[in-house]
Order: sequence, then C-alpha cells, then structure tokens
Amino acid sequence: MSNPEDRPPTAPPSPAAGLRTPTEPTAPAANPEAGEDVPVNYAEQIRMEADRAWSSTGVALQHALSQKVTVAFLGSASSGKDSAIRALFGIDFGEISPIPGSTDRLRVAPLDKAGQVLLVNAPGFGDVRAEVDRVGRDALDALDVVVYVVNCEGGATIDERRDLATIRALGRPVLVCLNKIDLIRPHQRQGFIDATLAQLDVRPADAVITAFDPLPQLAEAPIGVTEVVAWLSTQLEVSGKELLFAKQLRNKGAACEPLILAAAQRASIAGALPVPGADLAVVTAIQVKLIRDVAEVFEVPVDREVALFILSEVLSGGMRGFVRWGVGALKAAGWIPGTQIAEAAILALGAMVAGGTTYGVGQASVRWFQSGGKLESDKLRAVFDTAAFAWRTRRETAR
Repeated sequence: MSNPEDRPPTAPPSPAAGLRTPTEPTAPAANPEAGEDVPVNYAEQIRMEADRAWSSTGVALQHALSQKVTVAFLGSASSGKDSAIRALFGIDFGEISPIPGSTDRLRVAPLDKAGQVLLVNAPGFGDVRAEVDRVGRDALDALDVVVYVVNCEGGATIDERRDLATIRALGRPVLVCLNKIDLIRPHQRQGFIDATLAQLDVRPADAVITAFDPLPQLAEAPIGVTEVVAWLSTQLEVSGKELLFAKQLRNKGAACEPLILAAAQRASIAGALPVPGADLAVVTAIQVKLIRDVAEVFEVPVDREVALFILSEVLSGGMRGFVRWGVGALKAAGWIPGTQIAEAAILALGAMVAGGTTYGVGQASVRWFQSGGKLESDKLRAVFDTAAFAWRTRRETAR
C-alpha cells in the first residue's frame, strides 16, 4: 500500500550507533539581525523537556493506535469509487478479501492485518441498508466518515440526491467528490461544478473537485487527493483516529502533512514559547508526539534517543535560522526571558514561533524517515528552517 519512494529502507539508527549529538556552542553566538544572544544550554533544555515528554506521549500514541476507523466510499457504479480507493490507499479494492457476511452490493474489507481500519464500498445507500445482513449493518452503524463520489461529467441524479440525504441523516461527516473533472473542458468546469452542487444541495466547503483516474494526456497524477486526505484527517482528528487512518495512505509524506499542520496549530494555541528562557514543556510534548506519529506513518521504530536527537539537532542547530529570528523578534517586541507575558504583540509572536518550530520539526522528521535516518545534519536543519519560515510567511499573509 505504500509508495516505495516514501518508505525508508531501514529503521533509523540509534544515536549510540553513530548519530552525533548537536554541538554545544562554547559561548553565546551573536544574532546579526537582532543583536541578541541565545543561551548556550538551549540544546540541553530541549533534550530535558523532550525526555520528560517521552512517557506521556507514549501513552497518547498507544491510545491513538488502539482505535478503529470505518470509512465508506459510496456512489454509483460509474462514479469512480474504486479509483478513489486506489488513489488514496494504493490498493485494488476488488483484490481485498471481504469480511465474511458482507454482500456483493455492500462489501466490507479491512485495510490492515488487525482489521482496525475498515473500508465500506457500495453503489448506493438507501436500497442497500435494508438488504444487508449483520456485518453490513454493523459497518454502516460504525461509520466514521463517508466519501460520496459523483461523476461530475454527467451531473447528479435524483437517486444520488436521495442517497446523499439518507447518508446525511446518519449525522456522519460526508465529503462529496465531484469526480472526473478532467473530462470536462476547462471553460465549462465551473458551470458543471455549480450545477452539480446545486442539484445535490451541497456547500462548496463539503466538496472536493477530483479526477482519481485521469486521462494520462490530461493529468500525470490523480487530482484532488491531497484535499480529500486533508478533509478526512480533519474529521477524524475529532475522535483521535487521524493517525490510524494516515498509516494506511499510499503517499506517506502527504499523509503526514495534516498531522503536522494540526500539531503546529495546537502549539500555536498553547501559547508556549519554544525559545530559550521560556517554558518549553507544552510545545516540546507536542513536538515529541509529532515525531512519533510521523515514525508510525512510515512504520519505522523510533526510540527515545532518536526523537531527542531530531529535536535538539534542528532546534539548537537552527539558532542561526528561524529560532534565532524568533528570539530576536520577541525581545524586540519587549519580551524578557523568564517574565510573564502580557502584551498582545508578544503573545502573537510567541504563537507564531511555537507553530513555526513545530511545523519545521514535523517536516524535518518526514525527511529524516524518508532518508532512512541518513540525512545529514546540515540538510536536516535546512529542511526545518525552510518549513518554519514558510509557516511564518503563511501566518503573516493570513493576518
């Protein structure tokens, strides 16, 4: 199910087996932009907080992995449900052995060996529900999210509108995929989209434009998969099931993006300042959990030392980049390390620094595991800085 290019060949080595720890500066290095110094023990502080967070994040990780997820792909036979499943999970649904008891019209099949992630595939909903046996009914009752696929080229039918209304009545989140958009001439697409949404009585926010199996001459890769993954991850995050879902996705790097964004948002909201002299505990715990989540998606074992190495390497090594910018910006705004924070401008900057460092840690972790734990330190830090500054730009643009 995994994209070979996204899966690292081996588990990352332990630092004891060859990973060097970050080099501690012998004296504070001057900040050429802000004229401020960074305490020499920053890497030590990070490692201490990360070490404390290891046990608590392990409990949260095990809870996340103990969940069960049921995702349904519904729609007419010509809508492209099987193509959607193939584009997201890299599997041919017809080759998966269904759970005994599911029918030809409603097939229930596990994505993983443990049977924790179930896929439901059915051509409709209203007629099927009355016909299925206990396995089918149990699957429908346990639905977490529904992906309803519509052939945008042909517009919506009365049966599709009826089915969609029946599904909505369950109270489950429903995403409508207006599929096969590649078959519609570019200048006509918006008209087809607007008409289909009106026919189905669907808000644009609850729909994604897709081409799960596009014509090769029109598109090199499936269209809309990233948006579908983002929507599903957001819905599953409410019940803590987003990690288990992400582990099944075909593109591991793309599967991590919603996890990284969500962690960065949580760090921002927490208001913790991941800079020297501030309370690192909350944001460090978020970042340690994020590293472990990314490792789970890539199905690579990660021990405490590897997580601590990644964190201390990118953050202390980033003193010449984003972290140093954050310290300078906060001090320029009036923040004094170790004091209470009251000014709105400092709080806003602190949220940006917390989110940016977390986003950078997440992206650096993805690259680390993609490389099989062989990415050079300078390149790891470069990934962190690029991602963290990109987060800053995004937040500044959104203001």
